[in-house]
Amino acid sequence: MAAVGGRPGGTFAGAAGLGFTSALIMGPCVTAPLAGALLYIAQTGDTALGAAALFSLGLGQGVPLLLLGAFGSRALPRAGRWMQVVNRIFGFIFLGMAAWLAGRVVPPAAGLAIWSGVLAGVFLGALDRPESGAAPTARLRQAAGVATLLAAALMGVGVASGGDDPLRPLAGLRLGAPRHDSEKAVAFTTIRSVPELEEELARTDRPAMIYFTAEWCVSCRSIERRVWPDPGVQAALSEMQVLAADLTTFDADSQALLDRLRSVGPPTMIFLDAEGREQKETRLIGEPGPADVVASARAVQ
Repeated sequence: MAAVGGRPGGTFAGAAGLGFTSALIMGPCVTAPLAGALLYIAQTGDTALGAAALFSLGLGQGVPLLLLGAFGSRALPRAGRWMQVVNRIFGFIFLGMAAWLAGRVVPPAAGLAIWSGVLAGVFLGALDRPESGAAPTARLRQAAGVATLLAAALMGVGVASGGDDPLRPLAGLRLGAPRHDSEKAVAFTTIRSVPELEEELARTDRPAMIYFTAEWCVSCRSIERRVWPDPGVQAALSEMQVLAADLTTFDADSQALLDRLRSVGPPTMIFLDAEGREQKETRLIGEPGPADVVASARAVQ
């Protein structure tokens, strides 16, 4: 081993320590694609393609580390003023990701307030005095900062007016306008346990849709904005029994409900025919479009 950490005289123990800590850092980043590849192998049984995918994943992760280990700092770009721009960009991304994750566990209005604070805190020099002869990129950055600061102000107004959606912060100011939420667009019956599910299904012999949702589910709010207000979706579900399995307060009953319908969590839509059987390829997981919901609903009617 010629060098460890850029200094001559490194040891195998030092190299092993660096490798161990690198694995700790890279492990969480690799978990998602690794789980996806293993799930694909388990579902399809295509071991050849699965082995090739795992080999490509390991190659893509390992080659950059080998190159950096072989060439050290010579393989990295030199630091300069451009790094300040990179730091700001990644700082904005990290703060935005933190606000997005926080929006899953805090009330919607609080999530909008967080977005307002994040955007206001990274306004990219919107209030800086432009230097004479500034480069076009600097002026573009300042223009982006002004737009960001304006977006933060709109979100702040949205919080004060009762808004809860970062994409539509001023929706609360539309006096008299109908709210596009699940209660207004589709007449859901809320259930929270297996006995409630069986009781509701026994009330009628119509086809049914069970929609797993929760207040902390960000994707569910997107579905409420894009899917349920759609006229085609409302027409397709008008002849069906529509149940909303509320998992907001997750407890033993919620877990039993998930196990009963073999679901992993919200958002999930399960379509049952008039005899209570789920048809193949009708289950929708994630954020489907209106056309997907209509197709699944028509398949069980």
